[in-house]
Amino acid sequence: TMWSAQRAWARRVIKKRSFAILAPTGVGKTVFGILLSLYLADRGERSYIVLPTTLLVRQVWEKTISFAEKVGSRARILGYHGRLTRKEKVEFRNRLLKGEFDILITTSQFLARNIELLKNIKFHLIFVDDVDALLKSSKNIDRVLILLGFSEDIIHCGLRLINLKREIAYRISRREEVSQERFLEIETLRREIEDFINSNRIGVLIVSTATGKVKGQRVKLFRELLNFEVGSRAEFLRNISDIYVLSSKEKLFEDALNLVKKLGKGGLIFVPVDEGIETAKKLVEYMNSNGIKAALVYAKEKGALEGFLRGEIDVLVGVAIYYGLLVRGLDYPEVIRYAIFVGVPRFKFSMLGLEPNPIRMLQLLTNIRELLKGDDARFADRYIAYLRRILADLDRPKLMLLLEALNKGVKLVGSLGRVQERVHMIYKFIRELVEKEYIREKLKTLPYVSIEETDKDIFIRIPDAMTYLQAAGRTSRMFAGGISKGISIVIVDDEKLLSGLIRQTKWYSEDVEWKSLDEVDLELLIKEVDRDRDIIRRILAGKVIRERAEPLKTALLLVESPNKARTIAHFFGRPSIRRLGRYSLYEVGTGDYLLGIIASGGHVCDLITREGIDGVLKVNGDFIPVYTSIKKCQDCGEQFTDEDEGRGECPACGSKRIFDSADTVNAIKEFAQEVDLVVICTDPDTEGEKIGWDLATLLSPYVNDIRRAEFHEVTKRAVINALSKLRDIDVRLVEAQIVRRIEDRWIGFGLSRKLWEKFNMKTLSAGRVQTPVLGWIIERYNEHLKSVKRVYFVRLENGLIVRLDNVDERGRKPKEVRDELKSYRAVVEKIDEREESINPLPPYSTDSMLREATQRLRVGVDTVMRIAQDLFELGLITYHRTDSTRVSSTGRNIAREYIAETFGEEYFIGREWMREGAHECIRPTRPIDSERLMALIREGILRPVRPLTRRHFILYDLIFRRFIASQMPPAKVRRVKYRITIGPYSKEIEGYVRITEDGFMKIYKPIRLLEGLEEGEYEIDEVRYRKIATIPLYTQADIIRLMKEKNIGRPSTYAKIVKTLLDRRYIIETKNRKLVPTSRGIEVYKFLLNHYEHLVSEERTRVVEDRMQAIEEGRENYKEVLREFFEEIQRALI
Repeated sequence: TMWSAQRAWARRVIKKRSFAILAPTGVGKTVFGILLSLYLADRGERSYIVLPTTLLVRQVWEKTISFAEKVGSRARILGYHGRLTRKEKVEFRNRLLKGEFDILITTSQFLARNIELLKNIKFHLIFVDDVDALLKSSKNIDRVLILLGFSEDIIHCGLRLINLKREIAYRISRREEVSQERFLEIETLRREIEDFINSNRIGVLIVSTATGKVKGQRVKLFRELLNFEVGSRAEFLRNISDIYVLSSKEKLFEDALNLVKKLGKGGLIFVPVDEGIETAKKLVEYMNSNGIKAALVYAKEKGALEGFLRGEIDVLVGVAIYYGLLVRGLDYPEVIRYAIFVGVPRFKFSMLGLEPNPIRMLQLLTNIRELLKGDDARFADRYIAYLRRILADLDRPKLMLLLEALNKGVKLVGSLGRVQERVHMIYKFIRELVEKEYIREKLKTLPYVSIEETDKDIFIRIPDAMTYLQAAGRTSRMFAGGISKGISIVIVDDEKLLSGLIRQTKWYSEDVEWKSLDEVDLELLIKEVDRDRDIIRRILAGKVIRERAEPLKTALLLVESPNKARTIAHFFGRPSIRRLGRYSLYEVGTGDYLLGIIASGGHVCDLITREGIDGVLKVNGDFIPVYTSIKKCQDCGEQFTDEDEGRGECPACGSKRIFDSADTVNAIKEFAQEVDLVVICTDPDTEGEKIGWDLATLLSPYVNDIRRAEFHEVTKRAVINALSKLRDIDVRLVEAQIVRRIEDRWIGFGLSRKLWEKFNMKTLSAGRVQTPVLGWIIERYNEHLKSVKRVYFVRLENGLIVRLDNVDERGRKPKEVRDELKSYRAVVEKIDEREESINPLPPYSTDSMLREATQRLRVGVDTVMRIAQDLFELGLITYHRTDSTRVSSTGRNIAREYIAETFGEEYFIGREWMREGAHECIRPTRPIDSERLMALIREGILRPVRPLTRRHFILYDLIFRRFIASQMPPAKVRRVKYRITIGPYSKEIEGYVRITEDGFMKIYKPIRLLEGLEEGEYEIDEVRYRKIATIPLYTQADIIRLMKEKNIGRPSTYAKIVKTLLDRRYIIETKNRKLVPTSRGIEVYKFLLNHYEHLVSEERTRVVEDRMQAIEEGRENYKEVLREFFEEIQRALI
């Protein structure tokens, strides 16, 4: 029988869908291609298998003939390889020209050289085993497309479409205007391509890739013409024990020898790049002289590799350089067991002899960036971004040409010439930087950079984390059974560089966990390593391991947003992307799953409005809610469920541009039919559970196995953990959500109809929760108006302004009182002083985050929630809809790591804050502050799937500081009380004047210090007066606080409630961000309070929330609760 992945691929072919296979060793990709070709041959359809080498062509040709005999296929199999005789070659050519074959098997070179012989043959299937080899010539893409049935004109349409999209993206990035003609041309080209595909029989293309490292514009033709993109395997999907052992320069070779003797064969040994080939040669000699069979491998010496693979050589020795053969070029999971680094991998720069090499310049600039300030920092940021861009955009030949020209001083022309000029300008900037004294002095203080001074020069050594991760990654590869275990040991010759390496590797990969050699059981690790190697060798030998489960299960992961889908996909490499209309599926391998990830876009169903009781049928005493797909107008944004007699028009504006969630469900259904398991990963709350339940219900006829997973942070660790703890949909949470939705609908529609009748305005609405909140705002507004009084502001000669709101005017005019006050001297006396200990605040829950962030960002709660949603979906913070302040052990470990590194271990005091509940506080997912986050994004180490704005960074900074502070010691402060006497009037002022022990205030200061207060007598400079309200109006932050205190609403609805009141124009927000009720809001509230108080009171809302909680916990039957609500509402509204 076929394995799960093979079944999924077969289903795609039956649906005539082209795709890329990005799967590990041993999953049976080639066997699948052979058997599929035989199946199609028996149906009269022609296939072409393209392979990278003649050796593979011969092997696959022989295997195809053997399989054909076994299954009784009469397929005519034609293969071309180097061992054919002259006569066989002539026969091959004749059969090819006459079309006397069903399956053709050749190399990609044959395809390139013989396109004239092939171009009139149409293939129903082209199976490319190792697309990397095919794409060494980008013209091969055109050749394959022609063989599939595309015309040269359509291929040119595809290229034009690619270039147009690139041009538009470039203009938008530079904030330039894009003409409407460009967008119309894109639509025209798309229609032309679609019409051609619909009217011609296009074959299926399957490309298998080992690495997916395909570059260039032409490869995007697969996207435009065949609806898929080739992805790449995750470089940092690893199962490695990262180990260090302290040593000295004198003992490096000896320590390496001892480790090799313990670890045995199958090792890669790396020397630092600044030590070079000569040191590597000496190490080889040392190993060989001590009984270890070692050999050197580098660009000019590759011969030892074959002997290593045959087991004749124990270890290979090379230089730790990013593009080195040992670092990037080896993929032999059955042989390579461990890596040893004889010295910390690093770069070494001469301060005075720096070369104009953009790679080295980028490395140096990123490492000294944190030392820079002012214009130096701004220019450095710009140059880092530029160098990153050219290194990413230039293909290898152009990059080598640029490096050679820079090295030899040869002037280039054209676009490369312009790049060369810019690099020279950046080179001059760096040279000027390193000659500045403040830079040199600060470099010496960096804990992660090593400085070496000689008489003639100063050398900087910085850790090379990328090379380490790439080189160590050779020991752990994905295979049909998971990710193989690997061991990586760094023999440390510089502890500062080790600290830097540990720090930087964690930026790149959250899986890295460093341990000292004496903390690990090396023998146990070796057993794990050898167990995996044995399995891999058996798989490669074609032996089926019956006792093991399927090697790679196919699964579809459903999330709510496209941002979250892309973020999760990129944890596992660059995903292969398949498109179905407007929908994208991101496909990756996780080690256990071949995982497709797609977004549902949130809720896909809602109640209808025109049947039953506002969308709920009453049948035999039971209530049955009727759900349908959600429609949204793309012009005005109106959302609705019922269609107006099937016309497909927006009820608000009449537009026919309607998006229907049924299209989303149909797309998900198409992809779900290919897999064995659907995993629903919607948000971890009742709304997420209901979305999951809807999707599960709609997909259940097409998939046998549908499970639920949840995570509270979008990180690779959390996703993998969630996939290992699958559960069923919690029906009690769904029932609670359904009851809440129906109760909201009945009250909302019922009260809204009463408002329409009363005020003759169909734009009015009412709700159970928003009405008491409106009442608070009106009540505070009335109190505010009543509290208006005259206040005097007295400014002393030291600048202090004293507010007097207790002045007895005794019938005098304000000017007389002002003159009286000016005639006095102010006496300031200290009446109390003491030291206090202030504990840190707990980390944010939704309400506290909204309160502080609205004040800091000066935006509404709705905007803050959108920004927080982005941070959550990008994997930067935990779930932001929570009423918990609990800190998990993972959170405490994050705080410990940051605090120990930044302030010292003694500043960490781990606190859980709350014990109960599965939810957690809002916190960062990694020990990275906002400045470091900006730097990591700037340097390309972190690549969020959408750009971050200044507001994102401000909110992240607030969350990070508040969380870290919550895990730090109390602060000690001096609290002082002063009495200020001005004639017969006095005022007491109390506050903090000094921090005596920083504690948590090193990172987060929730207090302001009193300034300008000292005992003594002061002249009065000025007295002003005005009428002000002493009771302030509410802000959005105040409303959120009240909702939390009074238990009205939930974290997921706080922002929505305020937004609804603003949208309905029941309240407005002043320039000072204060909330004021409108006359409409006041009239509506009075009407509701006078006639339906028991439906919209605070107490009613609390009762409903308690009943919902009871349903969630299984203490109440949702049908009974719904029946009671219905009867109560009916009595009130009749």
